[in-house]
Amino acid sequence: DLMAAVRIDFYVLEANATNGRLRLACKIIDRAYRSGHSVYLRTRDDQESDLLDDLLWTFSQSSFIPHVRNNDNSDLTAPVRIGHHPPQSGSAEVVVSVADQPVEDYSNFVRIAEVVGFDEIDKQSGRSRFKFYRDQGLELETHRITL
Repeated sequence: DLMAAVRIDFYVLEANATNGRLRLACKIIDRAYRSGHSVYLRTRDDQESDLLDDLLWTFSQSSFIPHVRNNDNSDLTAPVRIGHHPPQSGSAEVVVSVADQPVEDYSNFVRIAEVVGFDEIDKQSGRSRFKFYRDQGLELETHRITL
């Protein structure tokens, strides 16, 4: 199989922090963006998309990450798009997800970063997403992060 396998990383927040899960997502996006990748940021709902839309402007003094909300008339050339719908094939190379569902068509992407928050409910969501990918026979990397 000449297709490179998708790389799936789990980023698990190890300490409680205000908006920690979302700030962690911003850091991962910052790194992907600087590496020249297009990114789809998948959120749980519109409210979370709003929060992340704002956070991406403010979380770091030194970085500017051009991003748009993903909708029918959004700029498809924007390097970072934010939405709560599953990512569409070909819409991005990297998916950064703070949603509760795994990326079912993971093979359409180069890399998936699953962000797992510190709260118990977030950890449960993380475990079920982890299990989904593991059951597909994928190799997963886990990174424990303290913001």
